[in-house]
Amino acid sequence: MKVSRYFWFATAAVVAAVGVLEVRSALGETQTWDEGIHISAGYTYLWRGDYSWNMEHPPLVKLASALPLTWLHLDVPAAEADGKRRDQVQYGIEFLYRNRVPADTILIAARSANILLTLLFAVALAWWTRRRYGPVAALLAVILCAFDPNLIAHGRYVTTDFPVTAFYFFACILWVEYLERGGLRSLLPAALAFTLAIITKFSAVLLVPTFVILYAARWVQKPKELPASRLALAAGTLFLTMLAGVLLVYWPETVRCLTTKVPPLTDLVNRENLLGEALWRLGRLFHLPAHRFLVGLARVAEHNAGGHTSYLLGLRSEKGWWYYFPVVFAVKSTIAALAATALVLAAGAWRTLRTGFRDVPIMAVGLVVPPVFYFVLSMTSGINIGMRHILPVYPFLYVGTAALLGRAPWSAAGSLAGAALALLQVVECASIAPDYLAFFNALAGGPGHGPLYLADSNIDWGQDVKKLVHWLDAHGTRRARVFYFGNAQLRYYGVVEVGFPGPRDQQGWNEIDDYCVASVTPLLGNYVPLEDLAQLRLRNPIAEVGWSMYVYDLRKKKNPLTGSAFP
Repeated sequence: MKVSRYFWFATAAVVAAVGVLEVRSALGETQTWDEGIHISAGYTYLWRGDYSWNMEHPPLVKLASALPLTWLHLDVPAAEADGKRRDQVQYGIEFLYRNRVPADTILIAARSANILLTLLFAVALAWWTRRRYGPVAALLAVILCAFDPNLIAHGRYVTTDFPVTAFYFFACILWVEYLERGGLRSLLPAALAFTLAIITKFSAVLLVPTFVILYAARWVQKPKELPASRLALAAGTLFLTMLAGVLLVYWPETVRCLTTKVPPLTDLVNRENLLGEALWRLGRLFHLPAHRFLVGLARVAEHNAGGHTSYLLGLRSEKGWWYYFPVVFAVKSTIAALAATALVLAAGAWRTLRTGFRDVPIMAVGLVVPPVFYFVLSMTSGINIGMRHILPVYPFLYVGTAALLGRAPWSAAGSLAGAALALLQVVECASIAPDYLAFFNALAGGPGHGPLYLADSNIDWGQDVKKLVHWLDAHGTRRARVFYFGNAQLRYYGVVEVGFPGPRDQQGWNEIDDYCVASVTPLLGNYVPLEDLAQLRLRNPIAEVGWSMYVYDLRKKKNPLTGSAFP
């Protein structure tokens, strides 16, 4: 009763605390690799209606991040003389660093949309979990989600990873509620969440087989409640809602397809992967135009099939590894999350074996099947570049754990275990602040051991240039030799950047008299030849700035009598 009385005060305190953490850390970081691309694309969508830019991601998040920028009256970089725009990386750089407003102002304004979404998600999660499982479970779920360093890390950035996590979770649980209750009143919220997920990130197409699996599970339990007519109504509502959402958010593109001659979809689809073949057949059957939504979906499928340069456990690959995400989950999940996983899986197996599947609550199935299915499917992906791609797993895990402990028959022990998990989560979050992106759990050795396992957006996404500036200022210089993985402009932030000699220029390396800085990703030989920074890998860094930029002292020691460098 005490928890119930003070529930919303406690929830507000948690949400406010996390909001402060996100804003403070976001202000202290430069753009990640992708953010300039997303921000400039969203602003271009708003002001030019040109959706040919950055088609690999649907526009919803980019549009949302661009809305706060409309009050800044920014310039949109001009097209080239031949009418073609520069490559998207350079376009994003020009938009951020050569505009009429400082880059950091643009960045935090754009990031504010996703930060607001994380706070709204926490409130919605609290409301829904309290309604289903009571205030104790709801408070535990909110604390576990809000203080997960991985969710905080990606909740601050202008990317699609956290938004699709939020919409994916609510699409699944609202779909299960529709399966429980029936009726259009329950179906429409599920259809809306489904649509928001689809127009946020293309990986949300996994909701389609997920919904089918959950429907089949409910049919096994209650076949009489799910006649064919109900299936037809549900499928039709989902499709029409999604279609309306796509046509609306892509409105200028939709008008272009309706009013001008557009190439057929079959001309732009690669048939060498399963989704590409399906899109090609649909395009031929229904004479579909090359709408940017369909072309973007085809490109992501092609990218996934072709693979991406990846790093894991000291190895590099263009195709990835089936065990990449299991390793990621093991080393980057908090210990609290790992304990919760073991608890939920054990409890679920015991309940199923004891009572049989037909008596398992369908919401329990809805909290287990979607994250497991998503995780297993992720293991087939050829794009192995970050734990951000399995973020949708975590809200299910935390709500399932909270439901299990908050309503356990052994409530005293359950409350104690829940309190221990919540405290452990907060402590782990505090241990990495404000460098949330580089979190690795203590069992893996912490962030200092991160490069032994992973690179890229797991540690080093170009976010720590400001922290490097602070470190250089503290050491009396702004000059350094920097090998940087990212798109923030070092000279914009005052770093006098000096390049490195070639990997085989031994004389050049011998003559270096500077601090040398290398981002973790190129230091590990990812995206660049392994030999480029071999000379640095033979040395021990004197500092690890934000855990993503390693500093080496290659300054010459001076002779106190002559002032010249020792040989």
